[in-house]
Amino acid sequence: MINSRQRSVFIVSESTGITAETMAHSLLSQFPHLEFTYHQRSFVDSEDKARELADEIYEVGEAQGFKPLVFATMPETNVNNILASANCHYYEIFESFLDKIGHDLHTEPTRESGLSHGMINHKTYDARIDALNFTLKHDDAMVLKTIDQADIIIIGVSRSGKTPTSLYLALKFGIKVANYPITEDDFERNELPQILLDNKHKIFATSIKAKRLKQIREKRIPNSDYSSLKTCKEEIAKATKLYKKYGFEPMDVTKRSIEELAAQIIKTFKGKQKITLHPSKDI
Repeated sequence: MINSRQRSVFIVSESTGITAETMAHSLLSQFPHLEFTYHQRSFVDSEDKARELADEIYEVGEAQGFKPLVFATMPETNVNNILASANCHYYEIFESFLDKIGHDLHTEPTRESGLSHGMINHKTYDARIDALNFTLKHDDAMVLKTIDQADIIIIGVSRSGKTPTSLYLALKFGIKVANYPITEDDFERNELPQILLDNKHKIFATSIKAKRLKQIREKRIPNSDYSSLKTCKEEIAKATKLYKKYGFEPMDVTKRSIEELAAQIIKTFKGKQKITLHPSKDI
């Protein structure tokens, strides 16, 4: 029996497919009444691979009863044409913009594969790797003595999204991030370590709703005092007290994605201090 709510989506790229995947998820989130099954097909960089994929797309469409949706970043014209002729709904992201951009710039795009993700700028790439190494070293307050070298310091209670946000900022934008989990010792003293206060201008404070924090902690240590709603509420209240003491205005991360939180952090600190971004161009 055909499921009228089910659709297949192919994410296709001559590289990693990150751009196509991001675009597909963003656009298809506007159709919550449908169920999407995603098929990742990266490094489709030859006509033979394109023909094989076109056959696969046809078979999936025949089995499901609906044409698959294909989101692609495919600057190579011949490969692009093969995929576009498959029995599918085809959305090529480059094709939508390259010709118009070329017209506006009065020049032709090269349509050469690999340009968007190659290490064209070694300085930018090295900066992101350095930032990632720094951020890993300064995760969860493992190293405090060199925390002054951080561009940004994220603080908050345990399991409030500090680590994934820190790593995203480092890998995606080349920002050196340290993160500090506020502990019971900090609550008892009702103060943060002096080395953090010496870098107060770099601190970004986070907050989270207790029920959401409990859900996250339950996945780590189920049925524990650490993950109990009572403990979550108490820690959040104590952290809020500390924030007020030092004049921090925390951001509620309960319903924010890592990408949204990272964007807000960058926006906040670009106006406060000099931060050089080294954005990744991988697709």
